[in-house]
Amino acid sequence: MKTEDLYQMVLSKLGHIKEDEDKLSRVFILLEEMDVNGEEEEIVGVQIEDKEDYRSLVMQIADALNDGFVCFLNPETLEIEPVDCKGYYDAIEIAEQNEDMMDEYGLDFTQWDGFIRFEPFGREDLRSAMEKFAGETDDEELAKKLQDALEANKPFRKMLDVIRHANQWDVWQVFKKQEIINYVKSGLADVDMPD
Repeated sequence: MKTEDLYQMVLSKLGHIKEDEDKLSRVFILLEEMDVNGEEEEIVGVQIEDKEDYRSLVMQIADALNDGFVCFLNPETLEIEPVDCKGYYDAIEIAEQNEDMMDEYGLDFTQWDGFIRFEPFGREDLRSAMEKFAGETDDEELAKKLQDALEANKPFRKMLDVIRHANQWDVWQVFKKQEIINYVKSGLADVDMPD
């Protein structure tokens, strides 16, 4: 079977599960286990394959970031607190500056001895992921359209339009999620994970 045929089969399967978060998470875990980048990752001297909790933690944080939440991790307890700051002034900053407001927003992370803060992708992160996506596609015509979109006014919207028009939306979502997973892993690289 040709690579393109296999690719189309995988793409069609992704189309069937795109609304099922559990199945998509399992696909990401499988891709990680396949060692897609050819790199063997370690965290505190322990191979990731031996740390099921680590994979779960990475996926939980990546899911929260992908949904637009700021995510806090307590490195001692591995407790995660996603915070949605949409719709009102940054509750995190308010709570950090005014302890009386914490009860109103119900933020637990400010009570922790320490935390790691993960931000959702900003414009530069998203642009970098889009450039990488455009550079890694095997379809030269699509790559050219994506590059042109990135150089135009309102590049994000234009690139997403190109992706939708080329029926590559699911592929883009998987790619973007993997970029977020890589970002989370790099943020956890120096964290001592409790046993």
